[in-house]
Amino acid sequence: MKRILLAVVMISFFTTSFAQDLSEGLKAKNAGNEAYRNKNYVEAIEKWESYFNSGEEGAKEDANTQKLYKRSFKYAASNFMKSKNYSEAYDYFKQYREKGGEEAKADGKTAYYMAYCANKMDKDDVALSHYQEAVELGYREDVSMLYMANIYKKNDNEEKMVSTLKKALNEYPKSKYRSKMLDMLTIPMLKEAAKPFSEANELAKAASTGDPNNYLANMSKAVDKFEEAKPLFEEVLKVDPKNEQAKTYIEACDDNIKSFNDYKDSLDN
Repeated sequence: MKRILLAVVMISFFTTSFAQDLSEGLKAKNAGNEAYRNKNYVEAIEKWESYFNSGEEGAKEDANTQKLYKRSFKYAASNFMKSKNYSEAYDYFKQYREKGGEEAKADGKTAYYMAYCANKMDKDDVALSHYQEAVELGYREDVSMLYMANIYKKNDNEEKMVSTLKKALNEYPKSKYRSKMLDMLTIPMLKEAAKPFSEANELAKAASTGDPNNYLANMSKAVDKFEEAKPLFEEVLKVDPKNEQAKTYIEACDDNIKSFNDYKDSLDN
């Protein structure tokens, strides 16, 4: 037993003695390795930077440590995202892309997360740029375009919102976000189509309660508006063939147009 205890003490002594003999650069490297193992990525980055800048022989050519160092920026950013510290997360993702070479530049997931962080910070132009990057890199293209459309909507750019959603629906027909895209797209389209329809209703109401001698002229104006509204509702069905609201409006347009035409035909007879 005494011999075993003596051996343990000697191993401990030699380990401590060896650690004390290490250069400052190697101590920093080992501290970085330990921090990395414990997932303390910010600390690992700091320690490895001390190692690289220590003048230690071979430090700058230490490919394995360099690789871990660069990836630590991405891992640190992910941790910041989990804690909803979007500013720090964005900064570390940005550094990862700057330091990580081609691997980082081709990482669509990083582009998407940078967009998400920028979006959370209300940096709309930055978010749009990164979401577009994610689409081009083939990462979560459908939801990236949905978020882009949301940003356009927030900034009252309805034209860009509509074109983005139409493109997304066309390119990703099986997207699980399709129903959300359709809702976003069809609501403004229905709103636009409802304008001439409402005008038509008002004209028809005025015609039916006004001077009988002016009925034909007023109803003719109403029918012109129903005919203007109908193709706008048909556009909604091109995007969303199952849209019941658009179908109902089209039926109402057809009924009013037919009724007026039947009435005119009866006068000729």
